[in-house]
Amino acid sequence: MNKFYNIYNVLVIGLISLFLNGCQQAINTNNTSNDRGIGTQWGDGVESHVREVKLARINNTPIDVAVIHYSKKAFVHGKKVQELMLNGDVGMSIIDDNNNKWSLFKQDDEINMSGEAGKNYQLYYVNYSRNTYEIVATVDGLDVINGKAGSLNNNGYILRPYSTLSIKGFRKNDREVASFTFSQASKAYANHTDEGSANNIGVIGTAIFQLENGNQYKKSPNSNAFPADSYNSKYAKPPRY
Repeated sequence: MNKFYNIYNVLVIGLISLFLNGCQQAINTNNTSNDRGIGTQWGDGVESHVREVKLARINNTPIDVAVIHYSKKAFVHGKKVQELMLNGDVGMSIIDDNNNKWSLFKQDDEINMSGEAGKNYQLYYVNYSRNTYEIVATVDGLDVINGKAGSLNNNGYILRPYSTLSIKGFRKNDREVASFTFSQASKAYANHTDEGSANNIGVIGTAIFQLENGNQYKKSPNSNAFPADSYNSKYAKPPRY
């Protein structure tokens, strides 16, 4: 059984992150830092707690993969603020510290975004379905949890049914992350770690796996908001211990 971790912060609603094994395929990009001019720096520490649970993937092949390319270039056509995955079951946005969405632009089947040096950003996901998913994310070709080269074999975060998930940075420990901060490509984390490569600077990857979960969201067929009175007390009875 695989290991999962739960993350709590102001943007996360009952979400769980996870560590589990998957297939060995990496998320790659052919873009280089030379034509992007901007990267993601290891930013200031941000509080973000995790805890362990156990779940497993239904299949080791991702059911959807999305890649967002960012650069200093200004885009003017095809503006949108959310990338829909799994035929609309999951929405992905890039947001700032004030929860404002960065504009995304689709050109020739490539999703692009203009980054601004010095600005923090977060990866924000919304689950519109009753399914539980694992989100494996990379920034500049580096896994957001372990800082190693991005791979579908790496572990990810859980996205619960009808919930949201905000990934604020590279995980430093079980209590804190280093915020994602746009910077000059030369200052990017990928240029200052043995696991990184300048060739992958300027790309954000997301892979989604469906998870086995015995606690999937279900509506009880017998639930009743106003069941028959079982006693005549005027006020609520205390709990039994």
